[in-house]
Amino acid sequence: MFVQNFKMNIKYIFRFYRNEFNSSVILLIKNSLNSIMKKILSSVFLLFTIFLFSSSTSAQESNFQFYGDIRLAHIGVDTKADGLGGDNTLLRVRPGARFLFNENHSFSGRLVYLVSKELEPLTFTVKADGNRALAYGSVSFDEFYYQFQNSDLQLKLGRFQHSINVHSNAKRSHLKFQSNANFVHWTDGLYIKKSVTSDWYSELVLEYQNRNNLTHPYSFPLNFGKSENNFAGYLNFENRKRDDNNIIQKGFGIFIAPNAYSKPDGYTTYIAFDSRIAIDIPKKELLNGGSFRIAGELGQNLNTDFSDGTSAVMSFGINNFADRHEFMIEFAKTDAQWLTATAYRFNSDEVELRYRYFATSKLNFDVRYRIRESRSDLVPTQYSTFLRATYSF
Repeated sequence: MFVQNFKMNIKYIFRFYRNEFNSSVILLIKNSLNSIMKKILSSVFLLFTIFLFSSSTSAQESNFQFYGDIRLAHIGVDTKADGLGGDNTLLRVRPGARFLFNENHSFSGRLVYLVSKELEPLTFTVKADGNRALAYGSVSFDEFYYQFQNSDLQLKLGRFQHSINVHSNAKRSHLKFQSNANFVHWTDGLYIKKSVTSDWYSELVLEYQNRNNLTHPYSFPLNFGKSENNFAGYLNFENRKRDDNNIIQKGFGIFIAPNAYSKPDGYTTYIAFDSRIAIDIPKKELLNGGSFRIAGELGQNLNTDFSDGTSAVMSFGINNFADRHEFMIEFAKTDAQWLTATAYRFNSDEVELRYRYFATSKLNFDVRYRIRESRSDLVPTQYSTFLRATYSF
């Protein structure tokens, strides 16, 4: 009896470890295959980028145009004044191609790969799978659109990049600025640009937002949380021709997001008015061909108390010194209910110093130091730095 029980126990133990061994082997093979596939995908993506990069100079006479950029950045955010904390090193690669059907019709597609020094697992997605942006480790399309264009009209339909850039040295906006720093945002929808006069043009943007995968970092309570499928629109009027007063940009617009703005009594419509101006004063002898540049934005959330919904940005800079250098100091004040900004934090006051060096027409380097002071006693003052290199092709 003892021998029989002993044999049965031995058989049971043998089967147990055999099953465990088989499971381990299967898991090891599965993980190895996943690792190999990720490396293959990474290699294919890298080779694709190199191919586009090398082809961009040889495709001038064909119907294909290759374009894109590679950006490497080290970003620090800290409560210490040096702003070096965080140790956030990022790489963003965006290779794209455009096919020209004729002089009026084209189709563009651009892949994007975003990864940090942690080398996150490679994942393909068509959604904004991060926190209102593309997540690290993800590959997606940040452009995929049809375009019609003639001398009077431009139309885009699909997924595209669109920012309301102010002509400061930073070339960003407190209203809508996509894919800042090393982040990735996009617009899914329709864009129409139409000439109004010889100097002014209008822009209409209609965008789709899914409640669970917002493609732009709108701030709470502008969270599009009432419905799963949402639409927002922006109408802008712009003049970017230099006038006799050296004003090189003036514009204004209105942004509307129906039933996307959460308030204590329920969801309502977010309505924001925005205006901008940029002045460029040439000083060719003093600045070796460069100029002094002053730019500003003023915006107001029209569906809140006036004192809670204002945003103002002002910058002073030296532009295009010796065709190589730009320097800017910028001040921003953003109330608690201005909720569309990417580069500026709501309910905060900020000052930023930025220097940019253009090594070539395609390669530039940025250095930034920023102090962001929250108006809430519960949020500490943040100090931020970055060193960034961008190569465009």
